Amino acid sequence: MPHITGQTIYLREYRGSDLELINKWRSLEEITSWTAAYVWPESLEQTHAFLEAQLNNSDPANRKFAICRNEDDQYIGHIGYEKLDLLHHSTELGIVIGQPQSLSKGMGTEAVQLFLKVCFDEMGLHRVGLYTLERNERARRCYEKCGFKQEGIVRECYFAQGRWQSFIAMSILEPEYRAMTHQRDPQP
Repeated sequence: MPHITGQTIYLREYRGSDLELINKWRSLEEITSWTAAYVWPESLEQTHAFLEAQLNNSDPANRKFAICRNEDDQYIGHIGYEKLDLLHHSTELGIVIGQPQSLSKGMGTEAVQLFLKVCFDEMGLHRVGLYTLERNERARRCYEKCGFKQEGIVRECYFAQGRWQSFIAMSILEPEYRAMTHQRDPQP
């Protein structure tokens, strides 16, 4: 994926120099308590293994890309696809804004919008799905703003913080994406 620039952030390939910042957010409970994809906190060796896998593209169906601020090139998190299925033109989206001071500033929404452009315009996908913790209202608002629709609830499938938690399954289809981007950027 080439460098893709939005108004406040840009997406790029990972770099070896991202190691410490990746490891930092993967050790912050205020960030990791909202994610269910990994076991946290993570050792520096585990983070190094993740970064090496990204740098070497060792699992092409599961790729992450750095989210950085335009103003200072600061790495603030990642976005990417999981379970990419080119035969069925679908994938699952994963995103983490790993810098607490960057939360609730629209950067996650902008990153999702940029990434959907890649998924639908460059990769030719038909469906992008995701799962988010039911209690993660901030993430749900972001996804809904980007055009995702709720498909259902996966009940009490995840045990964390001493209780069972549910996931909300959401997706956006290519025609829905096209309708949204047409409304956002009408042609003259």
